[in-house]
Amino acid sequence: MRMNVNYLGLELKNPLVVSASPMSMHTDRCRALEDHGVSAIVMHSLFEEQINAELHEVDHMLFHGKEAFSEALDFFPESRFENYETENYIQRVHALKAALGIPVIASLNGVSSGGWVQYAKLLEEAGADALELNLYFPADRAWNTPDTIEKHYLDTIASVKKNTSLPFAVKLAPAFTSLPHFLHEAATAGAAAAVLFNRFYHSEIDLEALEWTRTLYRSGRADFSAALRAVAMGYGQSDLQYCIGGGVTEGTDIVKGVMAGATAVAAATVFHDRGAAYAGVMLEEAQQWLEEHEYESFDQMRGSISYNKAPNPSALERANYVELLSQSDSLWY
Repeated sequence: MRMNVNYLGLELKNPLVVSASPMSMHTDRCRALEDHGVSAIVMHSLFEEQINAELHEVDHMLFHGKEAFSEALDFFPESRFENYETENYIQRVHALKAALGIPVIASLNGVSSGGWVQYAKLLEEAGADALELNLYFPADRAWNTPDTIEKHYLDTIASVKKNTSLPFAVKLAPAFTSLPHFLHEAATAGAAAAVLFNRFYHSEIDLEALEWTRTLYRSGRADFSAALRAVAMGYGQSDLQYCIGGGVTEGTDIVKGVMAGATAVAAATVFHDRGAAYAGVMLEEAQQWLEEHEYESFDQMRGSISYNKAPNPSALERANYVELLSQSDSLWY
């Protein structure tokens, strides 16, 4: 049987990829994951805010007070100062490309429209095989309307598409009033795929320090379930490909993801917990399931249990909801 899939224009030997995580900072761990079967590595994100903060600090040290004296302006030639954050990231791209035989997908988390394009170009020049754009604009003000935020996202997608030739996926948060609509618009704007979903820090209050704290919880089955449902709803409503990220822990999760409509399934936490060799266990389990159920490839099964296959998806969702509420009260304890 055939395990290979085509994701972001890249021929992958199977659907299992390593999601964006600090593991990409360690070449030996990435090589071990490749040896045990993963088909691509998504790097940790390059954050524009970190770059801007670093450049601001350099600018302050070099130029603060330079206009106090007219002649001082001549002391500093025009120059563009490189920053370590960007340079280190580019070096990681080079290192992974040199060490691995599988695609390396760079991850970018931008802020400004110009920043998205500038750094996307740099990552393309560095040799990344594709991009993953982390789209997140905090809706923390009453005047930040949904339309405004979604337009910001779509303008970003269109700008990157116009100015780079690399295929890219958009990594999204689950908070959309109509996620299928936005996914359709994202495909129209130029995105090739969507990664569902991004995870964020959870806020908590420290009652002793009287301040906000942040905690990043491990992904779990609830994360996988939410992504599985979202992919199943979006599949077939545009040309967008899908990657499920979050809560992937078993080989059968790969099968479930593809059946819902995903082309790729991304994992990281489980490899941190169980080691690189567990990737081989997951792939063997997925392959065994396909063989036992007489599937010839992942392409054959893709989207077979998506909402697109149901005659009335909304009715199906309502029926499930009503059935759940009608069950015993013990369900809620």
